[in-house]
Amino acid sequence: MAVMKILLVEDDENLAFMLSENLEIEGYEVTRLTKGEDVIPMLREIDFGVVLMDVDLGGERDGFDIAETVRKIYPELPIIFTTGKTHFRDTERGLRIGYVDYQKKPFGARELISRLTNLVGRKSTVEKEKHYVIKGFSFYPLNHLLYIDNVERKLTKSEAAFLTILCENLNNVVKKDDLTMRLWGDTDSYPKDHSMNNLTHRIRKYLEGNHYVELKTISKVGYRLVEK
Repeated sequence: MAVMKILLVEDDENLAFMLSENLEIEGYEVTRLTKGEDVIPMLREIDFGVVLMDVDLGGERDGFDIAETVRKIYPELPIIFTTGKTHFRDTERGLRIGYVDYQKKPFGARELISRLTNLVGRKSTVEKEKHYVIKGFSFYPLNHLLYIDNVERKLTKSEAAFLTILCENLNNVVKKDDLTMRLWGDTDSYPKDHSMNNLTHRIRKYLEGNHYVELKTISKVGYRLVEK
């Protein structure tokens, strides 16, 4: 089983250190953040399995605010709130955002690990939305969203379909006839050459400046999306 990557957002550095130490002993891979504004850029760099979000973050935006933004971009990403808040309105707000668990402070590491173990069990029975993450490159086909070095771009339906096929075959050549069949339902590529050229041109334009992913044309064969 792949190691679950956890994004721990906690501005109490002593608590964050204690939690990360215990989680890493249990085999989890933990990335720690203390500022809410760093969450979205980090999520675009690494494919995390769960976010542990402190509700009581200092600064202009609390954990609920950050989680609302996370939920819009990553609708399937599990969020566990950690908080000292007990008022009903706070719990209700968390429910509206859509969390998978709510851990009241103070709590022990074993209690949190137990909740994570249950989460892993639930996640194994639910298929996550397919998405693709390479350093500096994140693509979410369902929402047609592409992130290149933290810059969001909303793709057209045809762009998203084209990029999905390439990502499914990362580092492998996709034949032009296969692309034509998947995109337009037939293999008569002649009238579609112009559309295919436009698609490749636009995707290359989006990838400009990213040093880790490249779209290559394989002469007289097809295309290949390459992780460098």
